[in-house]
Formats: sequence, structure tokens, C-alpha cells
Amino acid sequence: GTDGKEVPSQREGEAVLFLAKAPSMGYAVYHVQPGGAQANSSELKATESSLENARYRVQVDKNGDVRSIFDKKMNQEILSAPARLALRAEKPKQWPAWNMDWEDQEKAPRGYVAGPAKMRIVEHGPVRVAIEIEREAEGSKFVQTILLSAGDAGNRVEFANEIDWRTKEAALKATFPLTASNENATYNWDVGTIERPTNTPKKFEMASHQWFDLTDKSGKAGVTVLSDDKYGSDKPDDHTLRLTLIYTPGIHKHGDYDDQATQDFGHHSIVYGLAAHPGDWRQGRTDWQAYRLNQPLIAFVADGHEGPLGTQFSLLHVDNPNVRVLALKKAENSDDVIVRLV
Repeated sequence: GTDGKEVPSQREGEAVLFLAKAPSMGYAVYHVQPGGAQANSSELKATESSLENARYRVQVDKNGDVRSIFDKKMNQEILSAPARLALRAEKPKQWPAWNMDWEDQEKAPRGYVAGPAKMRIVEHGPVRVAIEIEREAEGSKFVQTILLSAGDAGNRVEFANEIDWRTKEAALKATFPLTASNENATYNWDVGTIERPTNTPKKFEMASHQWFDLTDKSGKAGVTVLSDDKYGSDKPDDHTLRLTLIYTPGIHKHGDYDDQATQDFGHHSIVYGLAAHPGDWRQGRTDWQAYRLNQPLIAFVADGHEGPLGTQFSLLHVDNPNVRVLALKKAENSDDVIVRLV
């Protein structure tokens, strides 16, 4: 690290994982060099059906579904039932590429991605642990990797999905039945938020950017769903959030939008996460977990050289965690500096 001290690291194939810390809008220089074997962290544990770090204890059932996420910081279970990948029937009467009909949303899911599941440990070191879950359903193949990290990233549970999708007339939704309950959920629009209620006939597929949140009506705790480039979701009851991952609509008439009957067919790489919090999302600052999931630190290799700016440098920082720098740039027609804040 920049202080000359060794940081936790592990080798995963051709990649090196390590705990990095960089200043705001800047960089930090780390040197990668041969070293002795590092002992596994006492905080990170993994079996074929469980993961644990300093914050969470995650358990997976025989179907490959996450049946428990226990928040050790709050001493509280955040799931009221297993988190599952639901297959929902979708056959809108008009404009299938973008419409969803309330008649379809009222129905229970037609199925779930379930077992038999092949599960194995794919990462086990002092930086991150992960298990891989492989399943098939309705002609599609699902490989989901659940990851828990050390450091600040350990405040979220990540789900990385590689999906070969061939399922017709269906939406794939990541479903989270929570112990928190509230009629209203909060949806992020990047520079603002909006509260919306549980599904109604006129409002049932909600838009958001990088996260949406359900805080219990008591205000004591809640859970934020972190989304990397998936913008649709719904809330079928007061304690369940669902993130829409893939959408392939059915069509009613041959020759009418036939191409949309295979919309979204192919390979998908999708990442999403969960972050629990005491109080509401502002107190828990789980919005930052979403920003970090969406915009992780970028690592690159550089040849050794004398740098005039030193081993770390920050262009700008703010002293209030409720203020975020959205952009920093030089003005086009002067030497002024433009800072865009949220």
C-alpha cells in the first residue's frame, strides 16, 4: 500500500484481489510483488452452502436459494422467506416490447429457478469469499455467484449472474421477501428520490436508477436493493421487493411483433446486491453502497516511475457524506473549474 505495509490479497486465476483504499476523485499506488502464503481471514468463512463476513451470515438451501441473510451488526434476520429468481408469465395485449398488463401481475409466478443445484466454493481468501450456484429452468441456464467481501464492500451482499436465456413469455425477477414492512418504498433517480406505494392496477412496474429501498414502518431498520443497470422493479406486497432482470413478452397474434417473442434471448451478465441498514437509508448511507457497486474502483497496471504527485492524490474531496460530487471539469472557455454536486 501507499504506507509501505502489506494489505490482504488473494490470487484468483489470472486476477489479484486486494483491499484497496483510494482518496476521493483520485488514485492510490499499490505494488504487487511475490510474497508468502497469507492465512485466511478469521472474518471470512465459506462452505458450499454458507458465507460469512464481519457483517453478514448468508445461508443457501438445497434449491440454491438464499434462505437467510443475518445482519450481525443489527442482530437481525433481513429475509422473511428465501430470496428467489421468479419466472412470471407476461403476455400484454398491446405493445409487448414495453407493456406489462395488470392481469398478469395479479397472478402468482408461474415458477421459480430451483434445484437440483450444483454448488461449489469458487473464492476463499482474506479479501473475498464466494459460492457458485448452477441451475436450469424452462430452457434457460443460470449461474449465480454470491460474494461477501472484507472491508467496506462487506457491508453489501453481491449477486453476480451469468444467464443464458431462452425462456418465452416470461419476466425474470429477483425476489426479496423482507422482514421489514411498509406500504411505501423509496426509489432513487440519481439526483433525487421518490416514494411509491405497493402495486396498484395503475402503478406496478416502477422505475429507478441505482437503488431502491424498503424501510420498516417503525423506522428502525430496512434493506436497500442495489442495482447495476437494471431500472425496473415492483412491490407486490408491503414486505417484498422484486428487481426485474430480463423481459421476453408473449405476443397474441402471429405476424404481429414476432421479433419481440425472442426479445432478450442470449447471454446476460447481471450484478445486483443487498445492503441492510439501521434507521432509514440516509442513516445507513446504503446509497453509497449502490454507487460503489455501479462505479467500482478501476485498477490498472503502470510501469514504475517517479510521479510528481506522489503515491496518492485527490483532485477534490468534501467533508460531508451527504454531499456527492457528480462531476468535476474545467470550463470550456476559461480556467474556471466546474463542480457538480448532489
